[in-house]
Amino acid sequence: MQTETINIEPMPETYFAPAGRADVIILDKERKAIAQAAFIEALMQAMPDFVMVLNEHRQIVAINQRVLAALGLDSVTDLIGKRPGEAFGCIHACDGPDGCGTGKNCAVCGAVLAILESQETGTQAVGECRIVVCKDGGTALDLEAVATPLSVAGMPMTVFALRDISSDKRRQVLERVFFHDIINTAGGIRGVASLLLDDTSLPEEQQSTYKSWLVNLSDDLIDEIKHHQRLLAAERGEYLVQKQETELADLLTNVFRVYEHHSKTPGRKLVLEPVPPCKMLTDQPILRRIAGNMVLNALEATPSGGTVHMRAVVSEKTVRIEVENSGEIPSDVQRSIFKRSFSTKANSGRGIGTYSMKLFGERYLGGKVGFTSKGNQTVFYIELNR
Repeated sequence: MQTETINIEPMPETYFAPAGRADVIILDKERKAIAQAAFIEALMQAMPDFVMVLNEHRQIVAINQRVLAALGLDSVTDLIGKRPGEAFGCIHACDGPDGCGTGKNCAVCGAVLAILESQETGTQAVGECRIVVCKDGGTALDLEAVATPLSVAGMPMTVFALRDISSDKRRQVLERVFFHDIINTAGGIRGVASLLLDDTSLPEEQQSTYKSWLVNLSDDLIDEIKHHQRLLAAERGEYLVQKQETELADLLTNVFRVYEHHSKTPGRKLVLEPVPPCKMLTDQPILRRIAGNMVLNALEATPSGGTVHMRAVVSEKTVRIEVENSGEIPSDVQRSIFKRSFSTKANSGRGIGTYSMKLFGERYLGGKVGFTSKGNQTVFYIELNR
């Protein structure tokens, strides 16, 4: 009787940056070398950014007070030997076999790339990264990373500075998205108004139709402004959830009617599968917006002639809204889907839809927002408690 042999591939040491760490004796030696170089300590403390000195294994051997204050720590001892992502609580810091830098997502991290480039070239390297921290439901920090080579007592090290550019990035993205959406809607209002003004011979029935369009477009404009107000409040942690009893079928039917013949996605078919009877307590405008974003993204990713399915899966305790389209998202794109300002559509003024879905759906509605993409099928979903 032959026994079937199962070959199990060993876990790699790393998926990206080199693995391996210095032992406690070497770490202590490196830490003391920095402490004895008084000018380095003085420069670190004088800098307004988050500053760390890293050894050749990307481990922290010294930091300035700004890092301690940001992390709410009293002593540098708690951080010695950690890597930057581990210190700041990046959600991907533990994904790799050897922590920060060794996971699959680390391949698109500007901080890791800057450190590696500086170590390899012996020159200063600059990058940008978005660290999603574990606390507060996944707060996103936009950071500029500057890595500068340094030699201390013959030991190669890196001065690693992080500058918080979250406010700048947030303002740029929100302004771009806000003005893009507002101008589009305002343009539609002007176009219909021009038809009414320029053609005085329009039949009364046609005039009534155009006036109805004006009201609907004006409502859309108000909704866009209100949504951006909500988004700004959510980013500051100030949004107040307003839950009310909601019939799930009514909410999804409303979303379906908005996008069934959407002007941005002509030639696509949207199908709303039968919705089971379900009443739930939720923030209607927010959930409607999340479902709408999922539908619009799916329609935009679907070629003309394709079909997008919207459905609800209801259990005794949960409600799950799914939007499915054909096609598979590339693995490198999947890693950045929920990051602020990420978009696969260049120069579109977009890039905050999936981020806001995650922000509102998880931090404020207490649900789970995610997606699966494999086998030529992509499904985005939000799952909520009833």
